[in-house]
Amino acid sequence: MTWQTGLAEAMRLLATLSVGAGLAHLFRSPETAFIGGARWMILGILAGFALLHLGAILATLAGYTIPPPQAELFSSGFFLIFALCVFAFLLHVNARIRRAMGPSLKRRFNQADVALFEAKSSLDLAEEIAHVGYWRYDMGAKRLSWSDEIYRIHGVTKQGFTPNLEAAINAYHEEDREAFARAFWKAALEKTSFDLTARIIRAGGEIRYVRSRGVAQVDGGGDVLSLFSVCIDITEQKQTEAALIRANALAEKANQLLQAMALVDSLTGLPNRRQFDAALQAESRRAASGGTILGAIMIDLDHFKGYNDLFGHPAGDECLRIVAAAIRGALPRPADFVARYGGEEIVVLLPATDLAGAEMVAEQIVVSVRGLNLPHPATPAGTVTVSCGVAAFEPETDAQDPLMLVRRADQALYRAKLAGRNRVECQAGFTAAAMP
Repeated sequence: MTWQTGLAEAMRLLATLSVGAGLAHLFRSPETAFIGGARWMILGILAGFALLHLGAILATLAGYTIPPPQAELFSSGFFLIFALCVFAFLLHVNARIRRAMGPSLKRRFNQADVALFEAKSSLDLAEEIAHVGYWRYDMGAKRLSWSDEIYRIHGVTKQGFTPNLEAAINAYHEEDREAFARAFWKAALEKTSFDLTARIIRAGGEIRYVRSRGVAQVDGGGDVLSLFSVCIDITEQKQTEAALIRANALAEKANQLLQAMALVDSLTGLPNRRQFDAALQAESRRAASGGTILGAIMIDLDHFKGYNDLFGHPAGDECLRIVAAAIRGALPRPADFVARYGGEEIVVLLPATDLAGAEMVAEQIVVSVRGLNLPHPATPAGTVTVSCGVAAFEPETDAQDPLMLVRRADQALYRAKLAGRNRVECQAGFTAAAMP
């Protein structure tokens, strides 16, 4: 019975191989794998039982007697029929499942392919619209990979440029290059993140502003695998910010100009009444608190209405401008303040100047205006002249009402006009002779 035993062992080996083929099929065929694998295993067992049964028949015909334990194994017709039925059932189930699941699986696979393509297309479109890209540097392989938008930011193509770390660093503006390299290697060595805005010079020489936010990617052992960064082109934002800064600067300049215009008389270029009132308040407070002196001169062009009637208002305006410039030029110190008070009246404030000093300045003003030799037939002198009224700060009264100083100077001016004009008059208690 040696050959029968060998045959039985061969059948067992064949059945084992068939079962192994079935298991391999489980891993090789994802759709209906459980049915296909079981089919191959049952087929192997069926073949084993069939050959064992055939061996039993041949042994019986040859007159050999099979020992009882092995006789049941060699003559297991029941198991043969059972295995055959199971195999047929699995073939039927496999066919039904393939017909039912085949189109569905194919449809799902197609939908998955379409969804993957749409997702990638959407990502590429989002990168292009938002000017957002990403790059990854593999520390072990020393390999730099770019997304499509990074190529667009640098103005190069995949076909014409292969990214590498040295070229990527050198693409930065020379003033920003060191800062980027320092941030890159700091993140790699310290396993941290970085956030940097720097300028990139594109292949054509154009400068773009790029904000990069990156992080070091580490493995379970704490070793840095790579550096990953998301980049956004913020050139338009920077240009908008620069435009806003320029607009703000222009607005501030215009505002200052408007403020100056609001405080300056447009005809003479002298400070206007508003600015004079502020200066009077400030100088009066200073004189009252510091116990200092303050002089004031009220000036009026003589017979100015007659000048306008003779030569016209445009000529009158020009005359007023020339006289205002002469008065300003006659003031001895930069701290002396002159303003147009209204109409043809001009007022002067002289800090740290007593009444006598203010009178001397007023006399110099009268001389300077008369020296212009502007023809004015309606005056006794035949030229444009001015009259001046002088007053000095009195703390007892003027500290509470600074306009008292102006009123006294105006009263002195009125007396100068009554006395014949072209002269200086001081506040009550002081007199001055007519100018020669």
